[in-house]
Amino acid sequence: MLYDVPLNRIDEMADICAEAFIANNDPIGNLLFQNEPDQLNLKKRFFRSLVTSCSPNAIRQAISPSLEAISIWFPPGMGHSEDVEADPFKAQDFVDPKTMKKLQAVNEVISTLTVYLGKEPQWYMHLVAVRPQFKGQGYSSRLIRPMLARAESEILPCTLITQSMENLRKYKHWGFNLAQEMPVPGSKEKFYSMRKD
Repeated sequence: MLYDVPLNRIDEMADICAEAFIANNDPIGNLLFQNEPDQLNLKKRFFRSLVTSCSPNAIRQAISPSLEAISIWFPPGMGHSEDVEADPFKAQDFVDPKTMKKLQAVNEVISTLTVYLGKEPQWYMHLVAVRPQFKGQGYSSRLIRPMLARAESEILPCTLITQSMENLRKYKHWGFNLAQEMPVPGSKEKFYSMRKD
């Protein structure tokens, strides 16, 4: 049984998300902030915002109240349009003027891929984050499998957008198929939309 994370623990979830993505050397965080002298703090803000910007209607779960690993799912009918404070950055936050352009390019790619996922009812996996000390212990599977079973019982697809080849392989293992691939303009990085019917 998974732990439904209450809204009063959002800040803890946000910290775990930042810790996990930074420890995994997330390629998009590296792309966005590579020329910023305060890149670690900017990455923390960016990855925290993946949690704090979500609608209160998102499904927030963890393995246990200790929050070893967390996930956020958007239920059918909910999308990023319900996000609150979706973009925590302003141009003056950056030393390098290209950083804001890169952030805008990433947001455009994600928006385009979201359109490709369609408007039909679906479960959207917004994120899964595992604290570094718990990696490799099956925590991702324990978070993902129950939601996949729920979607299957409801005869609904599951969708996601990811940004790393490692994640692409992981999600293929869970039955997701690549739906669309899109590069971030001006970089070698790509995002991938995936779907499991």
